[in-house]
Amino acid sequence: MKFGKTLLAYEEDIKNAGICDWITSHTTGFSPLHRYEGTLEVIEDERKLVFRGKDKSTGKDFVLYIPFSKIRDVYLGFDEVFRIWDERAPWNKPLRIKYEEDGKFKTVYIFVAFKRFLRTTENRRLYEKLKRWL
Repeated sequence: MKFGKTLLAYEEDIKNAGICDWITSHTTGFSPLHRYEGTLEVIEDERKLVFRGKDKSTGKDFVLYIPFSKIRDVYLGFDEVFRIWDERAPWNKPLRIKYEEDGKFKTVYIFVAFKRFLRTTENRRLYEKLKRWL
């Protein structure tokens, strides 16, 4: 299963977002807070997520592999880091994935198959599948 235009940000990216980032994400026609844009593939037989895209800050290619076995938590909604007022469309909830990498815990916030005009995603669909697989 492959999802087009997917937006991704690490917890640190959200925490370090400046006022310009916040204003941009709240202006008509712009996307939610994020650092990376690309595609997300769910490879069921290998039991992993693969994000491929670009870092908006540097323009460099970026790839992230998250094996299902390393995922520690999946949550759909706003929390203390990605707050409801960080997204101008409250129905557009981020998908939070906490996973372990090299003995450390990391958190990413994802907007799967983001449609800018309607500010909708496939987050709920992926969330429900991940909950079943985990």
